[in-house]
This record gives sequence, C-alpha cells and structure tokens, in this order.
Amino acid sequence: MPVWVIAGILWAMKKKVSLLLFALLWLTVSCDLASRLNPAETAVTTPGAVTNSSTNGTPATEGTAAADMTPDIAIPTTAVTQTSPTLRVWLPPEIALSTETGAEILNTQLAAYRSSHPDVVLTIEQKAVSGQSGILNYLRTGRTIAPSVLPDLIAIPVDQLGPALSEELIYPLGNLVDTSLLEDLFPAALDLVLRNNQVSGYPFVLTNLPHLVYDSNAVTQTIPSRWSGFADMPNRFILPAHGTPAGTLGLQLYLDAGGTLTNDAGQVALQVEPLATALQQLFTAKNNGLILDQSSNYTTLQESWQLLQTGAADIALTNSEQFLRQRDGSGLSIAIIPGLDRSLTPVVSGWAWAISTADPTKRALAGDLLNSLIASNQLGEWTYASNLLPARQAAFAFWPGEDPYVIFAREQLNRARAMPVSATSNVMTALNNAVFDVVTLAKTPQVAAEEAAAALQQ
Repeated sequence: MPVWVIAGILWAMKKKVSLLLFALLWLTVSCDLASRLNPAETAVTTPGAVTNSSTNGTPATEGTAAADMTPDIAIPTTAVTQTSPTLRVWLPPEIALSTETGAEILNTQLAAYRSSHPDVVLTIEQKAVSGQSGILNYLRTGRTIAPSVLPDLIAIPVDQLGPALSEELIYPLGNLVDTSLLEDLFPAALDLVLRNNQVSGYPFVLTNLPHLVYDSNAVTQTIPSRWSGFADMPNRFILPAHGTPAGTLGLQLYLDAGGTLTNDAGQVALQVEPLATALQQLFTAKNNGLILDQSSNYTTLQESWQLLQTGAADIALTNSEQFLRQRDGSGLSIAIIPGLDRSLTPVVSGWAWAISTADPTKRALAGDLLNSLIASNQLGEWTYASNLLPARQAAFAFWPGEDPYVIFAREQLNRARAMPVSATSNVMTALNNAVFDVVTLAKTPQVAAEEAAAALQQ
C-alpha cells in the first residue's frame, strides 16, 4: 500500500480520537458545572433529617420528620421519561418546613396534585432565600450554566419581586390567575406584588404584622390608642431597639406623622420634621421609664419576648408569626400599637409565588399548580398549621372563627399597608440607627432625625 494512503488513514484516525477526547472532556465539564449550580438536590432523592418548628413554636427533635412526609420536599424518585412534562418548583425552608404539621399538609397537597396529574413529573427542591446560594443568585447563574435545572415556579419574599422582574428572572402572571383571586386579596397584599401596573407574583402569605402583647395581670388599664397616653403608663415596655423591628416601629410612626420616603425629585429621602416628631414619641416613653433600659441590648423579637415571659416586662413589641408560635398557654393579651392621634396603621410584608419560566407549556403547568395551592381551602389549612397569616381573605374561613386572634388579624390586615421599603434598604438602616440613638438617649430626636436624613443624601 502506498505510504501516502497509510498516512491519510493515520491522520483520519487521529482526528476521530481527538474529537472523542474533546467530547468526553466537554461532558465532564458540563456535569461539573451543573453539579455546582445544584449540588445537593441533583444527587438526593430523599432528604436527610431536618429540624422543624412544631405548631406551638418549640423546635421539633432533630431527625423526627417522618419518612412519609419528606419525599415531596426533595426530588421525587419517579423516573423521568422523554415524553413526561416536568414541573420544577423551588421552595425556601421557611415555607416548606415552617412547622412540622405545615410540612405534612403541604406534602399532602402536593401528593394530591401528583395524583390528579399523573402525566406530570413534579419536582420540589429547597433553596435558601438569600446569600450566594439563594434563589435569585441561582436563577442568575443558571441561565448560562445549566438552564435545564432551573425552576418553573418559585416562592420568594415580596421584596425580591422587583429585582427579579427587572432582570427577567420571573415573569408577570398575566392571565394565569383569575381576577376573582386577585380581588380576594387583602389590599396590602395586592400592593406588595404590583410592579409597573403588572402583577409580578401571587402573594399567599402576609408577614410581620406588628402589634403589642401584654400581661393582663400587670396591665390593668386599656392600652391607649394615642402614644402620649401610652408613654405615661406605669408599666414596663420592651422592644429590640438595636434591630429592624424597632426601626419598623419608627417607620410606622414616621408615616403617621405625615412623612414620605421620596423628595420632590423622586429620590429616596427622609423628612426631618416628621421624623423628629416620630422619634420624640420613643424619646418621651424612654424618659418616662416606660421603655426598659434592656431594650438597647436586643436585636430580635425573640430576645425581647423572653423578658415578657420572665415577668421583667409587662408589654412587648411583637408580630403575627411570633405571637402565633408562642401564644399557646401564655395567657397574654394583644393590642394595636398606639399612634400620634389614633392607633398606628400597620405595615406588612409577605411571600409570593412567581412564574420563573418563559416557556408557554411550563407556564401553563406552573399556573395550574399555583391555582391549586392558593385555593381558599388549601391555603387556609396550610397557613393555619404553619402559623402564617394568609394573604387571601377567603382562606381565613378555614381558621377557627371563634379565635380572638383571627378576628384581630383580619381586622388589622384589612387596614394594613404594604411595607414600602425592603428591610435591608438604606432607609431602614437610617431608621434603625435613629431609633437606637433616641431609645438609648444618646441623641435628641431632632439631632437623630437630621443625621438620618443626611445619611441618605451621601
């Protein structure tokens, strides 16, 4: 055989081997990238032991989650075929495992959906809300690294809807949810999801409804609706003055005083005089001895609640989630937070379902599951078991109607307003600092207000 023929054959074989090696290398790299995007869920079919919160607020023993309640909070073991449509859902642990009973009910609802949709492969995965491995970061990186493992439906805090929508990580609901379901939302809930006249997601839970809790044995008079009367009470009030809950109280007082969060140019800003008026209420309460000195040591409601439990405080600042977790057997009463002339209008936040796929087929599947989970009976049963307030008014029909807190919460949610800023915004940082400064008597209300307003102009 001529030499030139042999050389040609060798060259062709060498080329095929090189192509084969390149293909194997690319497959290895692709698998590695996908595993980095979704390291835990892609390899797990049943989750390990988790620590849940029980319905009364006390942590469940680690590893006590029953085997029959966990598969729906992980990738199911059902084999995926080429012809089976797949619906992928990402849930934060705060929703998937808010309480042990809530997790069981959610699993039951997901199992019912699977039974009624046997042709759909439903995959439920847990994702953190924030941080490097948070939902939005995964969505950002996944679009270029491993789009095939991205979700079709996600549950996220409402203050993440704006950034997610602007980056096209989520898409407006459009006609996936019936108008009647939007009309049934509490007013604040709908305000939380409206972005540029579009419904960016469906709010299913409202959170951080603020109010007071008190020991009725120690507080023998009705808590006044005006702060001036509240500040004169001969009792002991505890609040976490070094944390966001106190800053949120400052925000409510500021809004009650007529303050706005933007200037004439539409820029984020605080007005000095309304803020000074708001801070004066806290300053007076501290000078009068109502606000305990220990308040400056705490950052969370959980920490300050302990003083109420021990009897060191008679009144405490709280919110809906904490009270629902810890009220059983406590014998405590509730009251609206006083304002300048009347009770404060509460501000609330929440969680929303959002569509995270542009594919029409997947959008329809995601909308179908979404409508199932927000049905009044489904949402009502799950929120009650999870110690979370439903965003739908009709869902309260599945809570105990004789429960005084249900009556109180419904009334407050009907008058509540949407939290106007994120808890991590510069506005809240400035308000947190201002409230801490006046509660510790480190600065006068006027000085603290001027410094807070100036901090936003830097």
